[in-house]
Amino acid sequence: MVNLYGDIGLRYHMLFESQTETFSRPEFRLHLGVFGTAFDLAGQLVRYDLRLTTGAVDGAGKPVPTLAWLPLPGFGANPTLAVDRFMIEFQLERRFIVTAGRFPSPYAGTEMLFDSDYHFQGLSQRLRFDKWLPDSWRRIIPRLEVIGLQSYLAQNNIGLPAIDTDTPPVYLGAQFRMDFAPFEQLERTKDGKISPDVNSDLEFRVAAGIHWYDGEEKFSENLGLGYIQKTTNVLDERGKVQSQFLIGEAFAEFVLLRTRRARVKVWAHGVLNFHAVRQNQRNGEKNDVAFDVGASWGMEQFEERWDFHVSARYFYIEADALVPEFNNESRNTNIKGFEFELSVRVFPTVTAFGIFTLSEREDHELMGFGLPAKLDPNRAAGQSVRLRFGFFVEF
Repeated sequence: MVNLYGDIGLRYHMLFESQTETFSRPEFRLHLGVFGTAFDLAGQLVRYDLRLTTGAVDGAGKPVPTLAWLPLPGFGANPTLAVDRFMIEFQLERRFIVTAGRFPSPYAGTEMLFDSDYHFQGLSQRLRFDKWLPDSWRRIIPRLEVIGLQSYLAQNNIGLPAIDTDTPPVYLGAQFRMDFAPFEQLERTKDGKISPDVNSDLEFRVAAGIHWYDGEEKFSENLGLGYIQKTTNVLDERGKVQSQFLIGEAFAEFVLLRTRRARVKVWAHGVLNFHAVRQNQRNGEKNDVAFDVGASWGMEQFEERWDFHVSARYFYIEADALVPEFNNESRNTNIKGFEFELSVRVFPTVTAFGIFTLSEREDHELMGFGLPAKLDPNRAAGQSVRLRFGFFVEF
């Protein structure tokens, strides 16, 4: 069976830097995909997913893998559509999962490392240890999982490897995840089977990961950053990115009111780039730390009219902590600030949303959102204000 899915969205996007309007424009987004199951027998399952989306390029014509919202095209111009997802996935009794192709991030965490619009191109493996545990254990430890991911980042437009092999742009990553519900109580149905109903109002999950990139200097020349003209990383005298990016991460999330549809979540996500180098050869910062902390309240999935989700976060991202081509569209690196978001299902398939971001550069001497303050880096003239609001229709 082939299933059609997608959404069409419209929003208004305003950015003010140093109290001056940088741009103010309407934007649109389209996702159109098909998915289905090709084989399902004796615990073995093969499924596929193919999706088209609006694709963006920057001023230099470089593709921006984290942008799906585009300004309305000029009169007579055609919008750009790209295949952002093409994946085949094999599952063995839901214990071992292999995904090949181009697929969204399988990691737990925030969009600090990988924007939700970014798709890896390569191979991913997931192993669920908890699937071998007895049913009574699974209710206490609902997930115990290891994820591995390999991606090659240097294909040209016709799929051939890059000629420069000194530092081939590759990504290797892994993450261990555990979910734990300490107050879950086993209950049995009348026929003696364990009841599937969740009864613990508290759950927490933790994840630890390691992410290694090589050749960032190469793929930073081929990928666009979107709203920023130049990379936000620290550069050497040649203008090349100094870091090789060996990033360690830790993520923790507490879920309250787990049995309710409107849940409360509190999270903390931190990373450290072990390969970051000092801004100057003998002194200066390494710019190697980033974190995101916040809380949210609302529904995991919108199913009924007036379902809602509200969140607030504080983020702090130093210049060499992350790869700016992959993380959130409105943050990149060398940035700190607050973000507030509200989404409401106003009709059965229509969701309205608004996002407000107040930020400034973490180091005003380096590239980033917000213009450098001339005297005091903490004054309002160095801040950026971003407002996005609109709606999307799902089908």
